[in-house]
Amino acid sequence: MSYGRHLVVLLLAVMASLTGVSSAQLTLPPGAELWSQQCEAGDVDACINQGIRYQHGIEIEASWSGAAEYWGKACKLGMSDGCQMASEVYRGLADGFPADYRRLVMVESHGCELGMPLHCADAALRLYSGDGVDQNVELALPLFGKACEMEDAMSCAIAATEYLDGEQGTPVDAEKAVVYGKKGCALDQQDACRLVEAAYMLPKYSTFEPQEGFDYALNNCAGGSKESCANLGNVYVEIGEYDLGVENYEKACGMGMDEACDVAANYKTWLEERAAYEAWLEQQAERKTQLYQMIARGNLDGAMKAALYDYGSTDLAEYVATKASDYSGFSTNNLYVLSLWFPGQAIGAAADRELASRGTGLEGRFGEGTNAPGMAEARYRAAYGSSPPSYTASVSLPSQPRMKSAAEISAATRDRYRWAHCTMSGSNTSAKVCQ
Repeated sequence: MSYGRHLVVLLLAVMASLTGVSSAQLTLPPGAELWSQQCEAGDVDACINQGIRYQHGIEIEASWSGAAEYWGKACKLGMSDGCQMASEVYRGLADGFPADYRRLVMVESHGCELGMPLHCADAALRLYSGDGVDQNVELALPLFGKACEMEDAMSCAIAATEYLDGEQGTPVDAEKAVVYGKKGCALDQQDACRLVEAAYMLPKYSTFEPQEGFDYALNNCAGGSKESCANLGNVYVEIGEYDLGVENYEKACGMGMDEACDVAANYKTWLEERAAYEAWLEQQAERKTQLYQMIARGNLDGAMKAALYDYGSTDLAEYVATKASDYSGFSTNNLYVLSLWFPGQAIGAAADRELASRGTGLEGRFGEGTNAPGMAEARYRAAYGSSPPSYTASVSLPSQPRMKSAAEISAATRDRYRWAHCTMSGSNTSAKVCQ
């Protein structure tokens, strides 16, 4: 128990313990009989003294209940010592006296008003969670706020969280959440830092400000927050900075986020496939240019042969075929390959008609005739003694992987993220997404 600096009754109790005299044998100083009335009249010292008298049973029956009552009165009158002494009794720290959390919260609320941060925080937490008292979030939040102002970091985080998500029924107030969150973050409370990040990075909040959000996310990720690293990954892939996205997913993975491991691996595979696809597109464009030049010189059949035999591409074969008014200019072996590569399609049918009109010398040797389904490869083998060239069908861009994310955003919001990223110090402003 703490008692303050000026309490004469405490000296009596100490003297009794040193001399072996019981507290009940001590004689109170003159005027002690008035302490009760003086306390009621607002004399703080009298309240404290009367409480100590009850504690030690000096000329009165010892009673922790009586002691706590008078110390509680001193607390209400503005003495923090009274708040501390009464709270210790109501917390159950006095021998033989059970905890009384309802009275504890009342005393600690007064202590909070007197600038006692631990009283603010404890009373707030009990009211917020219903620990030993009826839950009352509305009463708890101002107490958390006072504790936060007195630099209790956890109180800042709890107040910020409740104002941001309203989990216990509080109307969402993102501005208040940011105020308390920033205070807690400045006190190195990491949950508070992540909350400010969310308030700035998520478009659903009135505080949405991507550049501020990026700053907090980068700091939080560097500080070991796997959630923040994953959030950065989400936003980077949304704005097309895929390499940075993978880098941050891998950071989250290294911190134990299994889902981020999967997404990082999927994106790395996708990026490799995308690079291969883009290289293929570039190659096809170069080849198409070469074929166009051959066609322009009147060598349509040579262009078709290159598409079929040199490049093995159905796309390029189709490109050359579209440049032909009819197929009479194509060699027989090219027509055989077209029939094989495009069965049941307009190009294959046109090739079959041209072959039939020429007569190939193979009629009647393949069931219903040279143009029967499935006969194209056999016709080619019979005519040329070898297998026809194989082909590569059209290549398409693989589907982009996804991660469950609050960054499933509108185009306008994506532009704000992109602007924030591209204007941040240290960003690669020459990157494609920043052009």
